Amino acid sequence: MSLMALLAAAAGASEAPELRNNPFARPPSERTAPFAPEARAEGATSELELRATLVSTQTRLANVGGKTVRPGDEVQGYKLLKVFEDRAVFARQGKHLTIYVKPDLEENDE
Repeated sequence: MSLMALLAAAAGASEAPELRNNPFARPPSERTAPFAPEARAEGATSELELRATLVSTQTRLANVGGKTVRPGDEVQGYKLLKVFEDRAVFARQGKHLTIYVKPDLEENDE
């Protein structure tokens, strides 16, 4: 049997199995794991909304409440210390606060 005939027979033999998981999703890690609210300092509240981050070899930027800032800038009394792909670290009154980018979920997303 030729290779083409084998492929055609295999394709027609059964439909592709239904996928339970996204095969292209990144596996969970410290960098991609969802933030656990209980990990935040007790009593800490965040009025900062981290909308997006941009990390390149040249610069690191964060969009906080619609304003683009870089490490060293201050936003609402918080000093931006570090920017990562999924979060930003701020400081105020000697305490660090990590804010994660919240995914913009569509109605059909799970």
